[in-house]
Amino acid sequence: MTSRNPGTLPLPPQKADRKRADVLKAAVRCFRRHGFHQTSMQQICGATGLGPGAVYRYFTGKEAIIEAMLEEERTQARAILLKMRDAESLSQALATATRLIAERYRSGGDAGLMTEIYAEGMRSKRIGAVLRRIAAEWVMGLTNVLRVAQARGQFDASMDAAQTALFLAGMWDGMIIRQHFHAHDDPDALPAFYENMLGRLLHRDAKTGARAKAAPASLFDEPDESAAPADKRQMSLL
Repeated sequence: MTSRNPGTLPLPPQKADRKRADVLKAAVRCFRRHGFHQTSMQQICGATGLGPGAVYRYFTGKEAIIEAMLEEERTQARAILLKMRDAESLSQALATATRLIAERYRSGGDAGLMTEIYAEGMRSKRIGAVLRRIAAEWVMGLTNVLRVAQARGQFDASMDAAQTALFLAGMWDGMIIRQHFHAHDDPDALPAFYENMLGRLLHRDAKTGARAKAAPASLFDEPDESAAPADKRQMSLL
């Protein structure tokens, strides 16, 4: 009876998950240090201390690693939307999102990595498809937040919620890049300015706002059917 090579035996699920997470963290460190295109799979293998066979067991290549990174971004975006759902007002929801996004990307390496992944998404159909799907979920979640605020009389009902969500997403992306180039300044100054600007620009007091509709119980409930539908063509921009 022949014995099996212990190296070919599958790892227990929990241990395999930890190994996969270790490979992903090592790859992210390499991407931060050298950039996506300058990093080779050999460098990633060296950073993990594993052989190529072990690394390729978890990721077939750099694009697969980026997809895993984007799934983590998706998880973070959903967490932010949940925080926004718990906010008592639109101003509070926007301030919460601004603070969380600023903290998430305060590291210059994280900001640079994000922009590089976006650029790669413009070249790679595979990465671009993942980016568009995740970005569309993020924008639709923001759209729902804004529609609920419109129903509560906290946001001008004449404003297009989907277009405003695109504006917010682009504004936060810009904040991430700007705070990297102003890292020597007070790290809280730029996010605080964005919070104040958004509060002044988008907040609408219920007493002076457009006619309020019955508000859903939470920011994730279906908005009033009479609200303007999202322009799905705009979602393809992300």
